[in-house]
Amino acid sequence: MKKLITLFLVVGICSSASAQDILTVEDAVQIALENNYDIKIAENSFEITENDATLGNAGFLPRVTASFNRNFGRQSFDQLRASGDVREESGVKSNSLSYGARLDWTIFNGLGMFVASDILKELTALEKENLKFQIQTTIFELQSSFYLAAAEKERLRLLNSNVTLSEDRLQVAKQKYELGKASKLEYLQAQVDLNADRSNYIQQIERLARGKFDLLQLMALDTDSIEFDLDYTLLFDNELNLNDLLSAVEMQNPELTSLKKQELLRHQNELLLKSEMLPSVGLFADFTHTNSESPAGFVVENTSDNITYGLSASWVLFDGFNLQRRKQNARIDSETAQFQYENRLLAIKTDIKTNYLNYRNNLDLLTLERENLEVAKENNEIAQERYEIGLSNALELRESQINLINAELRAQNAAFAAKVAEITLKFLAGTSIKTK
Repeated sequence: MKKLITLFLVVGICSSASAQDILTVEDAVQIALENNYDIKIAENSFEITENDATLGNAGFLPRVTASFNRNFGRQSFDQLRASGDVREESGVKSNSLSYGARLDWTIFNGLGMFVASDILKELTALEKENLKFQIQTTIFELQSSFYLAAAEKERLRLLNSNVTLSEDRLQVAKQKYELGKASKLEYLQAQVDLNADRSNYIQQIERLARGKFDLLQLMALDTDSIEFDLDYTLLFDNELNLNDLLSAVEMQNPELTSLKKQELLRHQNELLLKSEMLPSVGLFADFTHTNSESPAGFVVENTSDNITYGLSASWVLFDGFNLQRRKQNARIDSETAQFQYENRLLAIKTDIKTNYLNYRNNLDLLTLERENLEVAKENNEIAQERYEIGLSNALELRESQINLINAELRAQNAAFAAKVAEITLKFLAGTSIKTK
């Protein structure tokens, strides 16, 4: 059912229907979770480590091999025996057959097989965390790209309304010029300003297109069509708390969990090297059947069945201090892994603090800019009315228009910056990422 829903969404986006299709952030996340190549690569890596986590790969199980040989020969010879007899043979055929099986089983290697088994299990757990981190990274990147594209859409709408205002201004300037109430310079300036606004609008179309293509890439959709509309509502999580975010990061951030498991793996590698200091003990058993026929020999046919079995042991007493060197390097490697974890933890906590400050500041700015926007709208309406009845000039009208556009842009920038900061905070803390 999930794949059918995703297929429906993909077809809806990729189709070139006359009406624009609608894409919500929930739809985008669902498509990306099904299609994103980075997630698929991480899933394959996890599956490989799952396949590797076996008793046989850890060295617990015996190794059994079988062998088979079949040989043929042809001989020609002259023999002078002690009795003086001479024997001549030509083209004498011979053949031999042998087959067998051998079992080798290491029953003790300094507990190395147990450590190896633990390492394989931890590698599986590590890849599971890497997969989780990749999924959260993809969702984070997609949500951020979605709202950045949405911001470009809002700017396009804003610039379009600005073009409309400039068109109205040009119409008024033209009428006043034709009636002799305004100079030609004022009329031409209105045309110049309109063309500048149209140029900004055209450039904004390109920025929105780039944002949509970024979304398609994250959803792993290869299509030239960007004829879809973004549907969204900006909602903010008022329960975000800096202390809660900082407390959650060590336990819930999958990147840190992954680094912690890497630190554990380095320690287990030390234990694996220590196991090489102890002897290795193994069992073996071998069965061989042979049969040979040689008419020209003293024994025409020979058949034998051999069974051997026993216990083997080996112990490396000295290897040029190489094991000691490897143990020292493994200890340093473990210490390095701990430093990497602490360094990344500090960096993430710093990012949380700065993003939280950015989040709160943008929410405050949003409140302020919304109030300022209402003032700018009223100011522009008054300026338009004054211009139409000749109580103000074109410069004052243009200034009020620019102030209105800038006020709307600042409000939009604050709103979308706050939303992206919220998404970033939840990603850094490793808390569940909501799609709204």
